[in-house]
Amino acid sequence: MGTLIGLAAGGGGPGRGIVVAIVLAAAVAHAGWNLLAKLIDDQVVAFWLINATCVLCGAGMWALAGSPRTAAWPYLLASVVLHVAYNVALLNSYRFGDLSHVYPLARGVAPLLVTGGAALVAGEGLSGLQLLGVAVIAGGLVSLVWLGDAAARRQGRPTLLAVLTGVIIAAYSLSDGLGVRHAHDTVGYAGALFVMESSILVVGLALSRRRLLPGRPDARWALGALGGACVVAAYAAVLWAQTHLELGVVSALRETSVIAGAIFGAVFLHEGSARRRVVAAVVVCAGVALLVVA
Repeated sequence: MGTLIGLAAGGGGPGRGIVVAIVLAAAVAHAGWNLLAKLIDDQVVAFWLINATCVLCGAGMWALAGSPRTAAWPYLLASVVLHVAYNVALLNSYRFGDLSHVYPLARGVAPLLVTGGAALVAGEGLSGLQLLGVAVIAGGLVSLVWLGDAAARRQGRPTLLAVLTGVIIAAYSLSDGLGVRHAHDTVGYAGALFVMESSILVVGLALSRRRLLPGRPDARWALGALGGACVVAAYAAVLWAQTHLELGVVSALRETSVIAGAIFGAVFLHEGSARRRVVAAVVVCAGVALLVVA
C-alpha cells in the first residue's frame, strides 16, 4: 500500500510498461480473492468477512489521504450503488455456479462495454489495433465458457447472473474511471469507496442471517481477511492505473485475471480442462500484446 500511495502522489508519471505490469498484478490479486470467496463454504459468510476487511482498510486510506474533491462525488456515489449490486450478483453467481464458469464470463463481458462506453462518455478513441486487442482478449476470455463441456453450458442461472455481473462491472469501471480523474488522489477516492460500499454490504448481509459467524474465529476469518486485503490492493491499483491509461485498455488488461481464475479453479477446485485454459491464455496474451504495442 505504501508503494501505491507513493505512486499516486508522485510528481512524474510512470512509464506505460510499469502501469501495465501493475494492472496485471492487480488482475492476479483479483482472481485470488474470488478463489478465497469460493473456498469458504458459505458465500454469505465469505462476502461478509471480505467486506468487513475492506471497511477497515478503506477507513485507514480515507483518513490518510482525505476526502475526494467535490467534482468526484457524483461518480463516487453512483459507483457505491453499482458496487453493491455487483457484490450481490457475484455472490449469487457463486452460490449456483462454478468459479471457472462464472468468473470468465463475468470478466469477459466488461472490456467491450467499457471500451464502447469510454468512447461515448469520455471521448476516448482507440486505434484499430487497440480495438482488435480488446476484441481478441474478450474472445479468449469468453471461450473459456463457450468452448467448455455441455454441463457448463447448461448452467443457465449462473450464466445470466454472470452476464449481469459483467454489465455492472462495465458500469462501475466507467463511473470510477471518470470519478478518480476528478478526485485529488487515488487513495482518498478508493478509501471512501471501500468504506461506503462495504459498510452497506456488511450491514445488509448481517441482517440477512440470524447467526452469521461462529462465536470464535476460525479458518474462514483468515481466508476472508486475506480476500479483503486482495480486494483493496487490486482495485486501488486499477483506480490508479485509470488515471494513466485509457479506460478500455485498463479494463481489458484487468480482465486477464480470468486466466489466473481459471487456473485456480482447475488446481484448487478441480473444475474444467487445463488444455482449454492454455489455449485461452495464448489468445488473451496476444490481445494484451496488441494493446501494449499499439
